[in-house]
Amino acid sequence: MAFKIIIFCFMIGLLPIITMATEHWVGGEKGWALGVDYQAWAKDKVFKVGDTLVFKYTQGHHNVFKVNQTAFQNCVVPPPSEALTSGYDAITLVKPGKKWYICGIPTHCSDHKQKLVITVEGEAPAPAPVAPAPASPMEYWVGGDKGWAIDVDYQAWAKGKTFKVGDKLVFKYTKGHHNVFKVNQTSFKDCIIPPPSEGLTSGHDVITLAQPGKKWYICGFPTHCSDHNQKLAITVEGEAPVPAPTTTAPAPAPGTKDDSNHSNRVPMSAYKIFVGGVVLIWTILTLV
Repeated sequence: MAFKIIIFCFMIGLLPIITMATEHWVGGEKGWALGVDYQAWAKDKVFKVGDTLVFKYTQGHHNVFKVNQTAFQNCVVPPPSEALTSGYDAITLVKPGKKWYICGIPTHCSDHKQKLVITVEGEAPAPAPVAPAPASPMEYWVGGDKGWAIDVDYQAWAKGKTFKVGDKLVFKYTKGHHNVFKVNQTSFKDCIIPPPSEGLTSGHDVITLAQPGKKWYICGFPTHCSDHNQKLAITVEGEAPVPAPTTTAPAPAPGTKDDSNHSNRVPMSAYKIFVGGVVLIWTILTLV
């Protein structure tokens, strides 16, 4: 009992916090009709964003148009395609501010004042945040106009640039005059040339930067790295791509053959029947 009282008190305490949208039946029991003072009906009501107006009337005898202030004052009826005509028209108030509605049947607005103006309070729902589009990968032509050649200061070329995971380096040179090797820091400093099979030699070598961290490249032609500084060191920013999750093979189903040890498993249901039978027999023997 005490627990129920605590829960009741808790719910009562929440009542001021909880705000429910209100459904307003325009005109109350009279509905949407002739000879109703809709401004008097709306006078003491509070309309908020999220509330709903319900226009109830006999279908074919009336309709509902949402209009602007000028059309409201002068009873200017919009094109018929804009009318609500179901006889039970529900309009959700999605934005704050003044709202104007009229009946478009001839003389209903002008002669019989079948029109309603309200002020909606509250704030319009905040638009969903738009995630910024990911930056497009950059393509860097190493050395710019000079390309991949001797006697170019590649560290000066790279100095003001930001290299990120996904970007590409393009080494452009005359085929047969240069090549490109990706090396480690020690080989970079000492111009140690890897085996020829590791070289790029097309004259238009494109390298995608797939991992973050330091990257080192040199030309493997004799003296090009050591005497002419044809080498490049950069730092790649960003995160490595997340590896695809590995899937584990499902366990063999009970009662099916297990290929790992070529044995047959006893189904769990059979095991339960066996244990149940043992318990039953033991109980009978105990009672005898």
